[in-house]
Amino acid sequence: MNLLAPIPVRRRVADLSISNQQLVEIAKALTLDCRVLIFDEPTAALTETETQALFQIIRGLKARGISIIYISHRMAEIFELCDRVTVFHDGRHMSTDKVSDMTPELVVRRMVGREISQIYPAKLEGAPGKTLLAVDKLSDGDRFSDISFELKAGEILGLGGLIGAGRTEVALGLCGSAPVTSGRWCSMASL
Repeated sequence: MNLLAPIPVRRRVADLSISNQQLVEIAKALTLDCRVLIFDEPTAALTETETQALFQIIRGLKARGISIIYISHRMAEIFELCDRVTVFHDGRHMSTDKVSDMTPELVVRRMVGREISQIYPAKLEGAPGKTLLAVDKLSDGDRFSDISFELKAGEILGLGGLIGAGRTEVALGLCGSAPVTSGRWCSMASL
């Protein structure tokens, strides 16, 4: 069987990155003599390379006669990996079909229970408004450092990154729920 990732075997699991902790859980499940494996969002914390390695392992398990239930909201993964797709809406079974008979649009339509004509809202027209939040070289000394950005009225700012990359810690630091060791931020909003 192929390796998911090189993980130091002498390191405590608690000291591994979130993605490596998830890989250990997957590896642990693979050691069981089972006939059905359930993967619930297994790639949420994995890199693309780790994801492709996992897919190779899943395909190998399938070839050995092991059945897989693969739960994901990522349409590309469903269409790359699965033979059939079951759709639920509000806790009710909507359909089970061969993936080859479906399209991502049809799956989404069944998931939301209506036609989707506009997935994303219209972009902000014209120049953004005044700066409501300014963050300058924010750091917690451990999980994130040198974070700077501005948020203007009418904008939506996304903090992206894999699990363990520091996005949650930045948000907690801005709210005063986690320590910040350097940098500054100020809110110009009068809420």
